[in-house]
Amino acid sequence: MKGNVRADRSPADLSMTPTPPPVTVVQEPLEGGLPLGPPPLGATPAPEEQGFLFDPPPLDAAPALQDQGFPPGLDPALGPSPLHLAGVAPYGSWAAPSPDERRARRWRALGAFALAAATVIFVVVLTARGIAARMPGASAEAFRGMTPASRALLVASRAARDGAAAKVLVAPEVFARWQGATPPPAIRHDGYASIRGGVLFTPESFQPAGSSYDLLLHFHGNTQLVRESAEIAGLNAAVAVINLGIGSGAYEDLYAQPGMYESLLADIDRALAQRGLPTPRLRRVALSSWSAGYGAVAKILELRRGTETLDAILVTDGIHCGFAPEQPSGLNTLQLASFARAAQRAAEGQVLFTITHSEIDPIAYASSSATASYLLGAAAGYPVERAIALDAPPHLRLRAAEGAVSKKLEKHLIPTTEAHVGELHVRGFRGNTPEHHMAHLLQMASTVLPELVERWSEGGDPRPLDN
Repeated sequence: MKGNVRADRSPADLSMTPTPPPVTVVQEPLEGGLPLGPPPLGATPAPEEQGFLFDPPPLDAAPALQDQGFPPGLDPALGPSPLHLAGVAPYGSWAAPSPDERRARRWRALGAFALAAATVIFVVVLTARGIAARMPGASAEAFRGMTPASRALLVASRAARDGAAAKVLVAPEVFARWQGATPPPAIRHDGYASIRGGVLFTPESFQPAGSSYDLLLHFHGNTQLVRESAEIAGLNAAVAVINLGIGSGAYEDLYAQPGMYESLLADIDRALAQRGLPTPRLRRVALSSWSAGYGAVAKILELRRGTETLDAILVTDGIHCGFAPEQPSGLNTLQLASFARAAQRAAEGQVLFTITHSEIDPIAYASSSATASYLLGAAAGYPVERAIALDAPPHLRLRAAEGAVSKKLEKHLIPTTEAHVGELHVRGFRGNTPEHHMAHLLQMASTVLPELVERWSEGGDPRPLDN
């Protein structure tokens, strides 16, 4: 802003200050080098500065100029630029690599690939040796006898199984998993989780080493009693208990709907994830029932899709059917068809099928004793004569049983007969009262569950039970 008084106290000129004319600044180029700045806007470049013009000549003029010995992008009328005189190509020009340069680039790329491949092979060999050193006996010999490619495939498959495919060659935690050093998941054992139609327990005996788990799926009965029975028997499995009503009809109606069983298994997976099991993967299932719960088992055996490994069927005093006088057995065998197929599989050792029954005769429909005899014949292909049973199972007293039946009415299981066809086991017990019927549920930890614990401790049969 202009002032009103000059420094010498004379009055100041308050008229408008004229705009100064444009000033052109010309810098001399460095000797033999580049100019210090670009030419002024609007100024015509000197001939020696034409080397900095980036506009190429017309396409049709390029061949003629090159024929005259001028580089591309240079107008012969303007003369050579300092860059051309110094042997430097102007900005934007490009020259194809020579054949020798192309060969050198290819060899460098090939050398880099060979080095990477050699590194991978070296690490695979070290990994394979480490695995062989940790394998016992015959397994180690078989592993050492594999080709290098087979060893690499085995390493990769194990890592994929453990969810560490990306770290197959270098991650030390993979070896820790194979050695069982990975700490087990932190499972909540207190309380329960709600599932469709029942509850899911993770009893103290449930101690999975990883994400895979076994499942005891029980239909009908006191929930805490079933949980305590699994713990007493030492069953390393999750325990689900479903209660839908008094009669078998409620169970049959629900699981006669296609996909209902599979939906229940998915529900159990979600509940286990909530209780601390990471990415649950169902390994084996044991279907269990008492009394009316057999209705669910019958329909599941009939309609299941076979996507899981059904490995065991435990039925305590509960398979019934109607009568059909035209049949030799007098039973409506169509109602027993799914159980008969399971019995035949058990006879072949592909599944555990164990049955207990009392001497109760319901009169209106076939007893559990009559249906067990029929299933023995269906499994063997001929009528099976039962032997006299002498050894009684130990009588267990459960805390949960104190509220289920009074001690005065509680009955011991006294064996009468038994028969076995492969992995089909049938055992009869004395008694025809409701308390005798209840005893089959109360004592499942001393009858059917020990057989399941033994089978799963030995590994069981991994093949699924077909419909």
